[in-house]
Amino acid sequence: SLSPEELHRRMGEVHQQVLEQLIDEKLMLQEARNPRQVEVAKGKIGVPPVIEVSEQEVQEVLEKTRGRFQSPEEFLGALQQQGLIEEDLRARFREQITIQKLISREIRSRVAVSPAEITSTYEANRDRFRAPPAVQVATLLIRPKDNLDMERAQALSEGLHRRLQQKEDFYELAKRYSDGLNAQMGGRIGFLEKGKSRKEIEEALFRLKPGEFSPVIQTPAGFHLFLVEAIRPERQSDLAEVQEDIKYELLEEKSAARYKEWIARLREDSYISVK
Repeated sequence: SLSPEELHRRMGEVHQQVLEQLIDEKLMLQEARNPRQVEVAKGKIGVPPVIEVSEQEVQEVLEKTRGRFQSPEEFLGALQQQGLIEEDLRARFREQITIQKLISREIRSRVAVSPAEITSTYEANRDRFRAPPAVQVATLLIRPKDNLDMERAQALSEGLHRRLQQKEDFYELAKRYSDGLNAQMGGRIGFLEKGKSRKEIEEALFRLKPGEFSPVIQTPAGFHLFLVEAIRPERQSDLAEVQEDIKYELLEEKSAARYKEWIARLREDSYISVK
């Protein structure tokens, strides 16, 4: 959909981004293997230790990667498609772990967030920390499958709805019939906040009162029945509820700023030649 001129410009941007990333990786690997002197205290100079990565660490990452494939043959096939052998992958993982350790030492370990900063952020952004309305629900899901086509799945779910109207126990029916992940818990899934579920589900649930159940609701996953257990109105979240989220957000902001300054210093102190 792009014009030749726009495509050329976009490709140039991508090329530059990849080049910048490769340069930064080379600089970080150089720093990890040949650390420079730094000021460790006022008037005192020291040299950080060389970053080391064990064979066990590389093997663990390799095993996790293998585990994402259905078979060893599929894993080897994926390597071949990229023109790689296992030793290439090991070398790449070793570099990635080295960079992660370096960033952890130079960035994350030197960034902290105080309780006062968390409180100040909370007070300055109280509107951001309002909890939306929510309903506590249990769900019963019927999925179409090999021995249950779409029509039969719908018929089964509608039959279960009639049984609920006849006062049968929702939780027992969920344990017996539901294909949902929480079936053995009677379909209990906790609170669903408004704005975080499919529109057709929310339109049904937020009209119900505690103890009421929904009609059959069809989604791409199958046919749902919901029981509303409790309603939680919109409210202001307490600081204690959101302080970990705020802390994480502030740590990420500080880490990003420190990383930007640190990588800029590495570039300033290095000679970079692009061939």
